Amino acid sequence: MIMKLFLGRGVCRYACIGLVVLILHVFNENSRAQTGFDVCKDAFAISNAPGYCFAMASFSRWYYLNRNGGPCLRQIMDKKTQQILAKELQGFYSKNLVGVQADYCNRYQGHQNASTRRFLGNLVSGNPSIVLLMNKGPRGVVLHAVLAYEWVSEKNLIKIYDPNYLNRERYIDLGKSTYTSLDITYHAICFPDVLNDHPELTKKITALYTQHVESRLARNPAAWRKAAATPSDDPSKRERYSRGPTK
Repeated sequence: MIMKLFLGRGVCRYACIGLVVLILHVFNENSRAQTGFDVCKDAFAISNAPGYCFAMASFSRWYYLNRNGGPCLRQIMDKKTQQILAKELQGFYSKNLVGVQADYCNRYQGHQNASTRRFLGNLVSGNPSIVLLMNKGPRGVVLHAVLAYEWVSEKNLIKIYDPNYLNRERYIDLGKSTYTSLDITYHAICFPDVLNDHPELTKKITALYTQHVESRLARNPAAWRKAAATPSDDPSKRERYSRGPTK
């Protein structure tokens, strides 16, 4: 059984039957839907321990699509700025967009093929897309956001940036019923394209970029570009720092 479609307010009611079949009809076996996104350059270089996964995924997507040949994300933001921006953006999401994602995922519970087709179309056109995951256990619902940027059709995998892992490519296997991130296993998935270019989200991201990045780059561009030369943490240290998704 493949992964269920995510119903945003914490209920999974049906299996996403036909998802793999749909994908194989949309693309031939040797095709690849991909972007040039690089988790070592275009993603955040901070831990997701506070639970900023949606902010990290959505801002990484926005900046990647709008940099227009400019420096990658890690070249224009040091870790302190990444932390500040992620915290503010996650707060905005929690206050303003959780209901939007819930309505969308509930609306498409009976139209998973259409939602998946749009998701794959984004990847084909070079647009990374947000993916929402859910675990519903005895202690309540745990949500997690990742950013998909490539579909490997011959293996039926989606390559993702998972904010729980620094500098590591991760995969969602569409042929399996689960995806595990750190110590949490998710059983439901949603492709909420309504959030990819949501006008209020885009407005907020643009304002945060102007406030925290653009103004400082203008004052001291050389110092900020040193962020790209900062050595990465060793793998064991990265794993200790990356501890858990948004709840």
